[in-house]
Amino acid sequence: MKILISGVTGRVGSNLAHQLMGRGHEVRGLVMPGDPKRDKAVSLGVEIVDADIGDAERVRGAADGVDIVIHQAAQILEGIYSSERMLEINTQSTISLLEGALASSTPVKRFLLASTDQTYNPFVTHQVTFHEDSPQQPADIYALTKLLSENACRAYMAEYGLPVTILRYSSILAANEVLGVLNPVWLNYFVELAVAKNRVPWFGAQHVEEAQAIIEELLETPEAVCAVTDPQGKSWALAFTDVRDVVAGTLLALESDTAIGEAFNMVGSVPVAYTAAARLIADNSDRPHIDVKMPFYWGPHVSNEKARSMLGYDPQFSFDRMVETALAHQRGDAIDQIPN
Repeated sequence: MKILISGVTGRVGSNLAHQLMGRGHEVRGLVMPGDPKRDKAVSLGVEIVDADIGDAERVRGAADGVDIVIHQAAQILEGIYSSERMLEINTQSTISLLEGALASSTPVKRFLLASTDQTYNPFVTHQVTFHEDSPQQPADIYALTKLLSENACRAYMAEYGLPVTILRYSSILAANEVLGVLNPVWLNYFVELAVAKNRVPWFGAQHVEEAQAIIEELLETPEAVCAVTDPQGKSWALAFTDVRDVVAGTLLALESDTAIGEAFNMVGSVPVAYTAAARLIADNSDRPHIDVKMPFYWGPHVSNEKARSMLGYDPQFSFDRMVETALAHQRGDAIDQIPN
């Protein structure tokens, strides 16, 4: 089969292309002009289509003659582009690809959208588990653009019968990224996001000033690895997901007819406690370990039970195993993934 992957140079896109080509499929990849990772896709043997993701005509044309469309491309971080540009990159491109799939000279057998657990608004200060039928209440522009894209896919399936599948990813890491997480800059991003651009604070709102003061002190040691707990000593947690598990789950979704019309949380097995992850990183790097007590709790759990039961999804890579692979990559050993 011939498969189009937008975002083919990304952590998921490149590994997915590699796996698909290893199975004998042809892969065409959409690549943004000037993408510094373009050579990575070229080296894999991907058929490259250079196109700004906001160029509707060019994006529609890229879907012509393919059997499957996998839409991975997205702008995640806010502030790099305007909200209008994020909407163009994340949502308008989805509609352009959907239109391209409808107009394709060969019937498109599946349209797969990479979405996000952020559509649930996981930035909550109480313990909660999100399932696929949990309310989707985006609290920022990125999550909004993804929810709009999900709804566009559903509409095209309802109106035109286009077979769509939605995968909601969560905090994906490749080998070269694992040892760098949990630093003060990363932690600061979430708190700053809560108050940037004069928005109403939505993440630990009543404690924002206190949290900012804590992080300001932490930023004096930018390479620290932060073991974060709430005031009672309960560890923050996050569902870090190994890119290999994401790719395996994505392939299962592509191969399953029961996945058509469905959405799946494609995440790791269990949330990773910051305290355990920080200790593991610090013990295997030269980064200083710092215990950090934040004035609120954060530890959303995104359930993958639907993907397990319907697709046979079975994530294999605990955070310990992710660190093992990261260390092997650091040593220059061969690993079973393409770094981001």
